[in-house]
Amino acid sequence: MLLMFITMLAMMNYFTSYVMMLAIMTIMVMMKMLESDLLMFNNFMKMDNLASIMIILTLMSIILIIISTEIYKEISKMMFLILTILVITFLMTNLFTFYIMFEMVLIPTLLLITKSGTQPERLQAGMYLIMYTITASLPLLIGILMLKMNMNLMYSMTSCLMYNYSVLFILAFLIKMPMFLTHLWLPKAHVEAPLEGSMILAAVLLKLGGYGIIRILPLIMKMFWISNWIISISMIGSMITGMNCIRQKDLKALIAYSSVAHMGLILASLFTMTMIGKSGSIMMMIAHGMSSSALFFLVNLLYSKFHTRNIMSFKGLMNSFPNMTFWWFMFTAINISAPPTISMFSEIMMFMSMVSWQPVTMMIIIFMSSMLTSIFSINLFTNLIHNKSEMKCVEYMKTKSFLSLILHFIPIIIMTLKMEMF
Repeated sequence: MLLMFITMLAMMNYFTSYVMMLAIMTIMVMMKMLESDLLMFNNFMKMDNLASIMIILTLMSIILIIISTEIYKEISKMMFLILTILVITFLMTNLFTFYIMFEMVLIPTLLLITKSGTQPERLQAGMYLIMYTITASLPLLIGILMLKMNMNLMYSMTSCLMYNYSVLFILAFLIKMPMFLTHLWLPKAHVEAPLEGSMILAAVLLKLGGYGIIRILPLIMKMFWISNWIISISMIGSMITGMNCIRQKDLKALIAYSSVAHMGLILASLFTMTMIGKSGSIMMMIAHGMSSSALFFLVNLLYSKFHTRNIMSFKGLMNSFPNMTFWWFMFTAINISAPPTISMFSEIMMFMSMVSWQPVTMMIIIFMSSMLTSIFSINLFTNLIHNKSEMKCVEYMKTKSFLSLILHFIPIIIMTLKMEMF
């Protein structure tokens, strides 16, 4: 119902043929979800609980981008193309077709960064994006070709065949998330991307890696030794990126590195190969998708006013932008998993799965990672909101901006009350 309400708002404000198609797709997804837990459209497309959650996240993110942007007419075709590719990706069960759609989404994303960006460094960011993702996707293609073309993502009885090829299968997903040490493309892409690119990248595209790992995990259960390496690298990387966030001055780069830290937690909990870790990871992916998208939107509001993203340039927003202060507080609190949001419950579930894997070591690393996340988030909030303001007048956000932030916030609250869906 919430998704249909948001779609209606988008239609009332931006009635185009693409928004109309988006509304029809939203209604179809909602009607199909009410019918059954597992829906089979044909031999290549199925929808289960995980696929429906990711499709809803994609639909909501695209609608929120349409509401938030000032150039919705120029980017509506690109957004609808990204939406179509992502929905097909989440519905695919054939491995080879899934690979094609998984890589095809890079094309509109690259065009969005290089064409709509304003700085000359956007070309370098696009090159980093393509080189990292394409290079890592080639082993995935080789691994798929080693198996039968009709391998099913949801039901597979051939996990024994994956013993020798599991590294080939997970490398592309690790870089797409991204895992620490393979994350250098993400801050560059976020910094150079326009608002629309940052929002769709943070909300959905990073979750493609997590979605792929969840689908592939049943196939690589026999390669359990990989888990030790991936969990160790992810958790240590989460601590290092937390330290990096403390020294960051660019707001977009700070939120991008924060995303790397969160993705590290998700990756580590997934590779504990427990049900509670999987459920906590899915919850964190949804909560992070909404909160990071809202934070990038707030950064864009400041950039459009001050024409800079340097933290030291903003002081005393509590006096000059009082209603923006509330939203900075709420989404920063969600980012550090403050109670009683879904982020807190998801982190508790992920921490339980990791502590069961290695109790003493993981408790120390989790404590350090949580402390560093809290430090840079509180530091961000105090630098922006407090101190003496240089602006003499009080300004308020536009109604459209306020609406966008409310629609980012409401799904997080509703999902907190309906955690049984995960």
